[in-house]
Amino acid sequence: GAEIIAPPVRSCITADCSERGKPLGGKKNDYLATLYTRQRGTLAVAVYSLYCKVCKTTYRPDYLVRNASSPDSVREYYPGVPEYIEASEYSFVDAKLISLFRNQMAVSHASGEVVARIYNMGLSDLPDARPLSSETVWHAFYLHALLLDCERRSDILHLPHAGPHSARLLRALEARNLRMAGLGQPQWAHACDECEKLFPPDGSDPKRLNACVMDGVTVGHPRCNRSLCTNRLRSPRDRFCPEHTEYNAKCSITDCGLDAEDGMRTCRTPTHRQYEEDKREEGKAFFRLKRRGKAKDTATKMSVKGCLGRRWTHNEQLMFRPCGIIISRATFYEAESMSNCLQFILATFPDHFPRSLPSYIFFDNNCNLLKHIVHNKVHRFDEVGLPVDVFHALRKHKESDGFCSLNCNPANFPELYSELLGWLFNSSAAEQGNVWFGKFMPVVREMSEIHYNFFLDEMILIHNEQRVALLAKRGCRPRLVPLQELVLPREVASCA
Repeated sequence: GAEIIAPPVRSCITADCSERGKPLGGKKNDYLATLYTRQRGTLAVAVYSLYCKVCKTTYRPDYLVRNASSPDSVREYYPGVPEYIEASEYSFVDAKLISLFRNQMAVSHASGEVVARIYNMGLSDLPDARPLSSETVWHAFYLHALLLDCERRSDILHLPHAGPHSARLLRALEARNLRMAGLGQPQWAHACDECEKLFPPDGSDPKRLNACVMDGVTVGHPRCNRSLCTNRLRSPRDRFCPEHTEYNAKCSITDCGLDAEDGMRTCRTPTHRQYEEDKREEGKAFFRLKRRGKAKDTATKMSVKGCLGRRWTHNEQLMFRPCGIIISRATFYEAESMSNCLQFILATFPDHFPRSLPSYIFFDNNCNLLKHIVHNKVHRFDEVGLPVDVFHALRKHKESDGFCSLNCNPANFPELYSELLGWLFNSSAAEQGNVWFGKFMPVVREMSEIHYNFFLDEMILIHNEQRVALLAKRGCRPRLVPLQELVLPREVASCA
């Protein structure tokens, strides 16, 4: 091999082993593998592992495993991120190359297949080498992200040793997804000169004002066809979750409880069967060409509704800072309803961090959100301004809407506008950020729920890191507000 990849330890490190600290004298296994690098292309390498006969610990280049033959054995990864990451038993990927993969995905919205093709066409210099596969790209991406997450938290990654590599990561991916929900993004407590302002700017006792911008974007993953069901699918190709599997044998027309027959997804009711046949024909080119120039018969479609295929979640709701930092994300299954929006805000700014609640929350439907808040007597937002963002206030909201004009018109908040500087906060941050975020739709459309959430959270994390670097370069002083400050009551949020 062009290089030797070996464990970072040469002596046993198991705490209760009698051979701890002594050179590993057990059997040494070696085999040939493929290493994919950023600067040297594809290389054939020799991989070594060491073994302690006393505690039965195998030391691999990335991890150690005790009693490897046991079905419940666990891989314990070494602290930090190794130089070469084992994506599969015979494939190692350079950590610098994985960083390139991450940036390609975040900036160019490239899928694992596209990333692999680019590498094989432009960076692999060994003509007879095994080409980089999309599976290897994805395995390396997820494992590298988990190791980075553990490094940020000063933790050690543990994965089951038995089973296929794709299944091995699932529990760790799901655990990270749960940590990311609500307050989990590293930039959740972000502040900078673009999203915090002093008002009045020339006064003797100014108050610190900050803002957020909320909006939804049409990106989703496959979900159960039953209304209001949020159970996880066994496979992204399933139509129903395990709890509602029996509905696969039922007619797909809404509110019809008859069994599907004749190998179709509808019963023998003429209008139901005609609906399915029309839907199947619509996907054929001959049908679409034949229909051109003819009046469309929509009577059947208007009287019958159903879902013959799969359903996807409705949208992703994002919470932005005016500087473009994304601090929170949530999946809305049914619709961008006001109750869902309220729950999303409360999850992003929980009660135990009173000062995390911003001074203003821009949203394109704030007038209806405010009505919902008033109707449900939610007093947590009594001191929070809820203006409609400037773009939608001009183009989507009627002047005749008295409630909106009185309560949500951004011009009614004098501290948001300066004759010298214009609008103090960029209320279009969500619209601008959604252009970037929405392009991930074809990448994540067929992902499982666990991989979908992990991938999008990781893309947001990368986006935020790049954005913070840009803000620092522009002199905007990006920073994280200490948590001990966010637990203070909001009334002490003034500053000199």
